[in-house]
Amino acid sequence: MKKKVAVIHPEAGFSSSGGSQLSAYEMAEHLAKFFNVKLLSSSKCSELSVVIPCIPRGKVKKAQQNKIVDWLLTRFVSNPSLLIEAITSFLTYTPYLLFKKADVIYPNNDYGGLAVAYVARKIYKTSILYTERAGMVSGGKVLRRNLKFKPDCLVVFNEETKRYAQSINPQQRVEVIPNGVNLSLFSPSGEKFDHGLSGSVVLTVGSLNRRNHKRLHLAVDAVSKVPDGALLICGDGPDKQYFEELCSRKLGPSRFKIVTVDFSDIPKVYRSVDLFSLPSEDEPFGRVYLEAMASGLPVVATDDAMRRTLIGNAGFVCNVEDSQEYSLALKAALDKDWGNLPIEQASNYSWQNVAERYAEVINSM
Repeated sequence: MKKKVAVIHPEAGFSSSGGSQLSAYEMAEHLAKFFNVKLLSSSKCSELSVVIPCIPRGKVKKAQQNKIVDWLLTRFVSNPSLLIEAITSFLTYTPYLLFKKADVIYPNNDYGGLAVAYVARKIYKTSILYTERAGMVSGGKVLRRNLKFKPDCLVVFNEETKRYAQSINPQQRVEVIPNGVNLSLFSPSGEKFDHGLSGSVVLTVGSLNRRNHKRLHLAVDAVSKVPDGALLICGDGPDKQYFEELCSRKLGPSRFKIVTVDFSDIPKVYRSVDLFSLPSEDEPFGRVYLEAMASGLPVVATDDAMRRTLIGNAGFVCNVEDSQEYSLALKAALDKDWGNLPIEQASNYSWQNVAERYAEVINSM
């Protein structure tokens, strides 16, 4: 008899643009080849979906666009969207899993899902599988908090995070399994996005927020030093006007464009450019690098252990804080014929391969 696996993410059906939301959906779809899988979400996004009402973080963030609502919510807690999702999903998802017993619960929505799984384990001894997507961001703060739930198996993206987790709890089982990419969705073949830029176009993506870890301003500065280089920024956020003005000053109006597109159009955007670069700091994994390589693009990224492994021979890593070094890396990547190297590198991270490794873990629990 197949094991019953409950995959949790309240926002899986509400927003398909976030990393954990996509991973929950993809993992449910691929694990269904091995197990009896149910995807618990707040709206239907799959034939595997079990729709359970709650208030997902995306709806809270949308409400926070109203300055009064934002002021009221942030007076009491720094991340109200995650807290509200956690509380409301705990109240509705817990009764379901107490009534519909699973063999393994796989929460994908941080401490909210872990709390649900923790209660089910107390009553039924249900195994908890958890992937820590925050990694060592903020010095491992999120990881330390989530380890208090003592998942039966913790999955992380690299050996550094594994060592850190086991330094906190030497008895914790930890497996290193990467994220995956949808190779049928992200490929060089297909329709392209009409961005209207000429020359060698570099793509970067991320929230337009000066205070987050994406550091898009570094890409603006580096591309400005690349002859015939143009920059396409795909994203939105509170500092969009700041980036518009920065790009106008550094690049001029004809050498940049900032666009916001639906997730369904992202593959077209990748196909329309020559190179992908994201100079982010403390990136736990970086799904967008895989999407870019699967689309046939070479990558230039921050030099750290994770991205060296992820990118392999399909791009360059460099000190992105050194504008001159960064711009030279961009130019070298644009001048080189990469052939099929990016696609071959991305194929190592297909969701099928990733799901098979998760299936081995689940079967051992």
